[in-house]
Amino acid sequence: MSSDTKGAGIKDDYAQQIAGDLAANQNAQDRVRGELQRLQEELSQLEDNSKILLKMQDALGVPAKSATAPAAAKRSAKRAAVPSARKASPAAEKAVEKAVEKAAPAKSAAPAKVSRSRTTKAAGKPAAAKKDAVGPSWLELVTAVFAGQSEPRSAAEVTDSLSTTHPDRKVQAAVIRNTLEQGVARGLLERSKQGRSVYYLPTASPAAPAESTPTGPLS
Repeated sequence: MSSDTKGAGIKDDYAQQIAGDLAANQNAQDRVRGELQRLQEELSQLEDNSKILLKMQDALGVPAKSATAPAAAKRSAKRAAVPSARKASPAAEKAVEKAVEKAAPAKSAAPAKVSRSRTTKAAGKPAAAKKDAVGPSWLELVTAVFAGQSEPRSAAEVTDSLSTTHPDRKVQAAVIRNTLEQGVARGLLERSKQGRSVYYLPTASPAAPAESTPTGPLS
């Protein structure tokens, strides 16, 4: 009788352990499914961006292997051109300290002005960022450049025009090129090639521009 009771207790312990392991397994499956869905969405977005970049590469006639070589060489040259900082000698540091001590009584009001100036600049940055966040999309700004015009423009010309008309926005050439290709894909713009240069012009009957998500860094 005691052996039967002991066997039933062991069976109950195993049943509880299996139930706990099964619940943990189900939770792990739910977590992995959520992570997999997020990764699939991220992969889909990256694939869309890759298609746009490949179209731009074909339009420019740039070989796929050599497209990133100039940028890498430019970054290497820029690193080599930056000189390393030199530490000032002790004698020079003492001379600077003495000069600062002599000039301090004559410029006692300067720190207050600097503080107000820094405060004004610091307060202006969030305001500019907020204005940029609620402002028109890049596609709306790009299509507005072609409003009332029929002459084709290059991506560089559109970038310069937006930099002049919207100094509060951080205009980047890569974002403008991607936005122009979005306009072509949506039938708002047409692409033409003259030699090795690519130009864009508005379509005969452009559709109303829709809100888009830029594929490059925003301001």
